[in-house]
Amino acid sequence: MTDLVTAQFAQLISNIAVENMPTAATEQIRWRVLKALATILSADINPRETVPRTTIIGTSSGSPAALEATGYIQNQPVLSALSMGAMLEVRQPGAEVRSEFKAVDAAIIAAAWALVQACQGSGHVFMSALAAGYLATAVLADLPDIDCSRAWRAGAVSATVGAAVAAARASQLPATAMLDAMGFAAAQAAQLEHNAATAAQTSKNDAAGGACQEPPDLPGPGRAAMDGVLSAQMATLGGHCPPALIEQLQLAMSIVNLERALPDAWAAFQRNWPCTSIEAIQRFRKQVASVISDGEAETIIGLILHLEHTAPGELTTYVNERIGSRLNS
Repeated sequence: MTDLVTAQFAQLISNIAVENMPTAATEQIRWRVLKALATILSADINPRETVPRTTIIGTSSGSPAALEATGYIQNQPVLSALSMGAMLEVRQPGAEVRSEFKAVDAAIIAAAWALVQACQGSGHVFMSALAAGYLATAVLADLPDIDCSRAWRAGAVSATVGAAVAAARASQLPATAMLDAMGFAAAQAAQLEHNAATAAQTSKNDAAGGACQEPPDLPGPGRAAMDGVLSAQMATLGGHCPPALIEQLQLAMSIVNLERALPDAWAAFQRNWPCTSIEAIQRFRKQVASVISDGEAETIIGLILHLEHTAPGELTTYVNERIGSRLNS
């Protein structure tokens, strides 16, 4: 039996909608998506000279191979989340430090993008999924530092739980299934954190014995996004996470005042790398100038400006065709 606070929290994030968010938070999500698209489109994959072309939104302009790649991505959400999260993590040559992506952004956006494609969700669903992922991450990361919260804090810090929440919201799962998805993700994140700590200790001991080893790699946002999508899929199929994990969350949430925690979470989100519309659009144009035409860039900017009103597949198809044409060039 879920306690009242945890049940309210799960209900809130499973039903969150972009129109019920603070306007400033909505705008920050919008610009983070634009930054993500700039990073993906400018990734160092088969660079080509920009060839001007005109495309009507909703029509196909890519080659058969590009369209085939788009279809593959849409039908493989787990691989889509992994690849997008990995691309967002890698710093591109010559990229400004401020244009780099944080792991939380990379994991949550990649997971939401993958499931929105797979479910043919609208821009409204996409933004709502991102809002759910960011809000859950902020609340869980601020849980009291007690034994029962360690798995959940690991899931929040790595963004694995946030990715699972975003994927579950994109799949429009009910609150009970949302909790299961979160539990699966927290368990996976806690295990990976334990593995990393064990590997680090082993490396330290080996170094003390004379062996020279590099520090172990920690799981990145690509893995977090993938695990988040898998967690949401398991919950969709009716899987239930271990009750002990939900009990741990309940204990940690028992002293949380949601009326204060939610505004505080949004305030913290808005303080984290704030960006104005002018800055975001200027950086996007600069970053993609060598890989897509000016017309294509303006089309994407227009879609982002009205993202919550875009039709299912409108943004994802347009962007995937640009990526597919580069892969095929």
